[in-house]
Amino acid sequence: MGTSSNKRRVSVTIDADLLEAIDQVSDNRSAVIEEALRFWHVQKINEKLQQYYQTQSQSDLDHEGQWADFAYHQLDEALDHEGL
Repeated sequence: MGTSSNKRRVSVTIDADLLEAIDQVSDNRSAVIEEALRFWHVQKINEKLQQYYQTQSQSDLDHEGQWADFAYHQLDEALDHEGL
């Protein structure tokens, strides 16, 4: 989460019913709206990732899976070597 020095003041227009709903759950409108925007941002990233992987060929997906397996085994070996 960002510190207040990284925050900027903005002005937005929000539906009155939505603002009332926000006020019913919190006395900090900024925190609720910031949390909602963070959630929205994560959703958008997930949509883009899903779209990316849905357009990949099976060969590309298999190749990425092989790299993931390799990386997992390398990490496992490194942790074993360190006694973790």
